[in-house]
Amino acid sequence: MKTALFCLALLALPACSLFHSAGKGESTLTDTAPPAYERIVFTASKATPAERAACEAAGGSIQPSGKLRWENCVQPFADAGKACSGDADCVGECRYEGAVELPPGAAVTGTCQVTDARFGCNTVVENGKIAHTLCVD
Repeated sequence: MKTALFCLALLALPACSLFHSAGKGESTLTDTAPPAYERIVFTASKATPAERAACEAAGGSIQPSGKLRWENCVQPFADAGKACSGDADCVGECRYEGAVELPPGAAVTGTCQVTDARFGCNTVVENGKIAHTLCVD
């Protein structure tokens, strides 16, 4: 009898790993939540084989960026393209993607940025309004 209970417990344990605490006593399946984002940064101008593997495992791609053309791991965000009114609505930044340039303070609906690429000109949305445009090269 003890052996049967032990075997049953061993079979049930893997099923428990599908759940995690969502707070306040709730449980959800872990495969329904997007993977946690962690920026991958290379230690030099070229990625090491281990850094390349980590970037690709996270769904990123290696791209030369900036004036110096250093290699960077550019990763997509799970909420890319979602409508937003500020950075609190996104994993990355809430950005204005409109074709018409608007002045700071103009009311807009933003879009969650697609990737974590840091280079280029981007207009940031805060509290449903144009906050500023920042260009990084």
